[in-house]
Formats: sequence, structure tokens, C-alpha cells
Amino acid sequence: MSHTLPPFWVLHVGGWAAYGLAMSVSRIGMFPLDYMVVSKGLLTVLGLSLSLGLRYLYRPLIRRGTPLVALLVASVIASYLVSAVWTAADNLLDYPVTMALGVRGDWGRGPFRPLNGAVYNAFTMLAWSVLYIGIRYYMALQAERERSLRAEAAAHQAQLEALRYQINPHFLFNSLNAVSTLVTEHRNDEAARMLSRVSDFLRLTLTAPVKDEVALADEIDYIRRYLDIERVRFGDRLRTELDIAADAWEASVPAFVLQPLIENAVRYAVAPRESGGAIVIEATRSGDLLRVSVADDGPGVREAGAGDGATKIGLANTRERLRQLYGDRGRLELTEVSTGGTRATIEIPFTRARPGSGPKPTGPASPAEAEPSPAAR
Repeated sequence: MSHTLPPFWVLHVGGWAAYGLAMSVSRIGMFPLDYMVVSKGLLTVLGLSLSLGLRYLYRPLIRRGTPLVALLVASVIASYLVSAVWTAADNLLDYPVTMALGVRGDWGRGPFRPLNGAVYNAFTMLAWSVLYIGIRYYMALQAERERSLRAEAAAHQAQLEALRYQINPHFLFNSLNAVSTLVTEHRNDEAARMLSRVSDFLRLTLTAPVKDEVALADEIDYIRRYLDIERVRFGDRLRTELDIAADAWEASVPAFVLQPLIENAVRYAVAPRESGGAIVIEATRSGDLLRVSVADDGPGVREAGAGDGATKIGLANTRERLRQLYGDRGRLELTEVSTGGTRATIEIPFTRARPGSGPKPTGPASPAEAEPSPAAR
């Protein structure tokens, strides 16, 4: 969060007003207060006006990126030169102004020394210069930091979107491959039905607002739609089951994070076997952690990184998205199910999705989802 400073004129006028007040009360008891107010008020107004010349000197130097040491040297020289003009103007005007206003006593003017006090006043001008240069440098650093943070956030968002958009071409390739197989097998009605559902699914995913995270309820809805597409091809060979804890539906999860895991389960547990296979999606909350797993009852992918190129891309994509979003607190782990098959488990920090992110499903999407599977036992 950036901290903005007051505008220049507020600091400039406020600083010189504080200087004038301090100077006015500095010699109470030695000189009448009305004389001090007029005399030091004149000194303050002259200083306020002349220091603006320093501003117009320093501003282009700072804008051009003049080294700080060179700026400080320039400020010492400039402060003394401006102080000489300031002191001479004050010494010239102080006597006639205080006499005209009737605040000077019967003490005389004394010899006129135009530069008397110039060194003393130079320290005041140097203090103004150092404050001005320091504040300008601070503001420049803050602006650069904000630009850097915006650029970093934009790059982070672009990387997340690139990772997300890798999912759809991968899914589309697999789906068209399946449609091609159905056509080759002269299952034209099923191929047409599958194309229609693929079209609906892609329309949903591509036109939906780009979000890093969605409610688990929405993610499960996406997965149901995807499984409906695969069920056209596999029919009763594809058996699915949901086991979602009541307090997990509202959790935030990365959008489309489960799809590559489901695709892998279909590829290895269902497609190669005549009897098909079972896929179980589970989600539980444990304190401040959410665990979501996809388990199958086939031979599966036994180790992270095993399998063909598509599997490796899907797993690498998922791991990278988790790392981008959650750092060390997001992980994906593949383990063997004791009864056979593979379990892919995602563990991320538990956070609640925004209200209205999606309705909570109340039942299975199809009768096949109600069947228990060996992977769940």
C-alpha cells in the first residue's frame, strides 16, 4: 500500500509558516513582539518566495536522473547564493518596513551590511533544499516501486492465464480424437452428441470471466459437464462418485484445476479396459487446509512425471499454477491406492469463495455418479 505525501504547496507554505513562528518568538523579551512579527514575517515571506527558485532549479535535475552526490553539491552552492540574495533583500527592507508600520523603537539602524547573516540563513536554505530533494527522491522511489509491483502483478496474471488456456487446447485435442474414433466406428449419433457437448463446454469455459479461483461447487459443475462428454463415448464403463464434505463446497480452488487430473484418470483407468473404471472425487477441510483428490481404480500413473507427454504437461501445468497462487503452501501429490489405482491429491490453503459464486450441488449429476467404486473403499 503506497503512502501519499501532501501536495508541495501544503508542505512549502506550512514549513515556512513554522519557520516564521519560531523566529518570531525566538527573542521575546529582547525585542517587542509586534516588531518581531513584522521583521521575521518579512524574512519569512522573502525566504518562501526565493526558495521557489531552488525548486525550479532542482526539479529538472532530478527528472534527468542527476546523481545524488552531484545534487547535494549543487544544493550547497545554490543555497548559499539564494541565501545571499535573501539576506541582502531582508537587510535592505527591514528598516523602512518596520519604521513605516511603527513597530521599531528608538534604536538606530546602524551600518548597512547587506550580507550580514548570509551564512546563518544559508543553513536554512540548505535544510529546505535537502528536504525538497529527499521528498522528491522518496516520491520517485515510491512511483518506481508501484510501477514494478504493477508490472509484476501483470506478468503474474498473464502467466496464470497462459497456464489456464493450456487446458482447453489439450482437452479439445483429446475430445476431437475421441470424436474421430466414434466416427471411424460408425457411431455417428454419439459423435454428433459429443461434438455438441464439447461445443457447450468450450463456450462455457471460454466466455466465463477469467478468474484465478472459483468455488469448489463451480469447479465440480465444470467437471460434471466434462464427464458428461466422456460418458457419451464410454457409457456405463465410466463410473464416478463424489464425496465432498459439507464445509468444502464453499472453498476457493484454482479454476479448472481438476480437469487435467480427471482426464488422466479417464485415459489410464477407463479407456484401456473393456470393463471401464471408476473415478472418485473427494474434498475435505482440515483446519486451514483444503484437500481435494481424484482417485481411480486402474493402473494409473504411479509417479509424478510418469506417463506420456500429455500427462506430463497436465501435471506440470497444475503444479505451476499451485505454485504461482499459493507458493510453498500449494502442492500436488500422486500416490498409489492400496486396492489398486492412483490418487492425485491437491492441498491448498482453505479460503471461502465470494458469495454468489455458484449454487451448491445437492445430488449426483447422473445415476452413474451414485455408484460406489473400489477406489473409494
